[in-house]
Amino acid sequence: MNVKEVLTKLKVMLSAENVLKFAEATLVDGTQVYTEGELEVGAILFVRAGDGDDNPMAPTGKHELTSGEIVTVGENGEITEIETPGADAAEAEEAVEEELEEIEVPVEIADEAGEEAIVATEDLLVGIAALVAPFTEEIATLKEEVIELTKRFETMAAEPAAGKVKSTFSEVSVKDARINRLAQLRNNK
Repeated sequence: MNVKEVLTKLKVMLSAENVLKFAEATLVDGTQVYTEGELEVGAILFVRAGDGDDNPMAPTGKHELTSGEIVTVGENGEITEIETPGADAAEAEEAVEEELEEIEVPVEIADEAGEEAIVATEDLLVGIAALVAPFTEEIATLKEEVIELTKRFETMAAEPAAGKVKSTFSEVSVKDARINRLAQLRNNK
């Protein structure tokens, strides 16, 4: 992926109309909870905070909705299981649809801020490309050196480790002759 493709994708992402969908529900104790998207396994369950802007994730454990469903929440607020006791699947789905209300929140990006962000992103990507350029040349050089060294290694590995061993009995017989001659000289003393 080159810089132009990245810029094109960023422009598409920034110019697209972003709409967030939420599914809301109420626990038996009256606590309001919601998820981004649908209420399903894998979604993150948040607790609606009354005063502050910070909406914490639901605590780990089982939570019963007013619809009778039991939502099991794991670590980090992730829904791990949704149980519908005493109702078949069709009734449970109807109850969930009645209880949950979808809310669409349009998120608009100002044209000026969007254009500034695109220009800043383009400048950033150009700067990154300029920083990476010398390293790509160096990597290409190192790659060529590795290929050359690999060829040399394979050539050397194909050669035998040492020369052929010659077995000559004439050398052994010369030694034996010398030893015999020394033994005779010694005996003649």
